[in-house]
Amino acid sequence: MAQTKDFDDALRFINNSQCVLITSHTRPDGDACGSIAAMMMALKKLGKKSMPLLLSPLPQWYSFLFETKVPVLGEDLKIEDLDRGDYLQCDGVIIIDTNSYIQLPQFDLWLKKKHKPVLVLDHHVTSDGLGDVEVIDTTAAAAGQIVLDLFKHARWDIDPAIAAALFVSLSTDTGWFRFSNTDSRVYGDAGRLIDAGARPADIYQVLYQNFSVERFRLLTLLMERVEFLFDNRVAIGYVNFADFAITGATARDTENLIDEYRRVGSVEVAVLCVEQKDSKIRCSLRSRGGVDVQAIASKFGGGGHKAAAGVTLDGPCERAKQIILGELGAIFGDKK
Repeated sequence: MAQTKDFDDALRFINNSQCVLITSHTRPDGDACGSIAAMMMALKKLGKKSMPLLLSPLPQWYSFLFETKVPVLGEDLKIEDLDRGDYLQCDGVIIIDTNSYIQLPQFDLWLKKKHKPVLVLDHHVTSDGLGDVEVIDTTAAAAGQIVLDLFKHARWDIDPAIAAALFVSLSTDTGWFRFSNTDSRVYGDAGRLIDAGARPADIYQVLYQNFSVERFRLLTLLMERVEFLFDNRVAIGYVNFADFAITGATARDTENLIDEYRRVGSVEVAVLCVEQKDSKIRCSLRSRGGVDVQAIASKFGGGGHKAAAGVTLDGPCERAKQIILGELGAIFGDKK
C-alpha cells in the first residue's frame, strides 16, 4: 500500500501547483475517467485550474462525468499545442491509472522532454517511473481508490458529484463488484461514496443499460465470431477495422465487451483482438485469476494486472491471435 509520506508528497505537489495538466492512458476506461473527473473537481474547489487531456476519444457513457468536452490529443489538438496557449500555463502534470510510456502514445514524447514536474497515481505493477512524485498502490482495485485515499488524507470535501465519479472508478474496475479484486476495502469505499451522495442505480443505468444500436451490433458480431479453444477454457474473438464501418460503431464501443465471453462457465481466459486504424492489433486479456495474463502481456511490451491486461501487437488479427494462443498453449497444452 502507499505510505503516508507518499500522500504528503502528493499533497505538497498539488499545493505548489496553480494549473495542472491531467491525463491517463489511451482508451480511457471508467477508472481513468472517474479519477480524472474527481481530481478536476477537487482542484477547482482548491481554487486551482486543471487542464484535462485524453489520448483517445471518450466513450459516450462516461461523458456525464464532465461539464464540458475534454480535448483529445490527435483530434482536438496536436502535441505541439501543449507548449503554447492554455496548456503552457500548466506548472505540473498528473498522470492517473498508468505509469507506463507505452500507454501514453504521442504524449510520451512530450513527457520525455521533462517540461513539467509529474505526479503519478497508479495501481498497476507495470512501471516506468514516470513521476517525480508517485503514489503507487498495487493492492488497490482501482486508481480511484488511491484518489479517494488522497481525498481522505487531505481532508478534502467529497460532494455528490465527486462521489459519483469515484464510484464509477471503483464499480467499473471491479466489474460492478463481481471481479476477484473486489475485497472488503472496495465495499467499504463504495459505502463511503454512497453516503457522500453517489447513486448506484442511476450510475448503473448510464453505464450498462445505455447501449447504442451500433454498439449492440458490434456485440452481436463478436458473439458470432467467438472461438472456444483448449477444452473451452479459452474464448477468443476479434474485430477488424472494417467492422466499425459495417456496424457503425467506433473503437471506444469495444470497452468491456470482452466480459461477455466470460459468461461461459468453462472459460478461464478471454481474449479480444481489435484492429486499430494503424493496422496494429490491440489485444485485451481477462482471466478468472488462475492464469496471470499480465505476464503474457508484459512479455510483448504490454501490462496490467494478473486478471486483466492488454498489449498491442503487429497485425493482421490472425497473426496477433496466434501469438496470444501460443502463450496460452504453453499453459493449457498445445491441443486446441
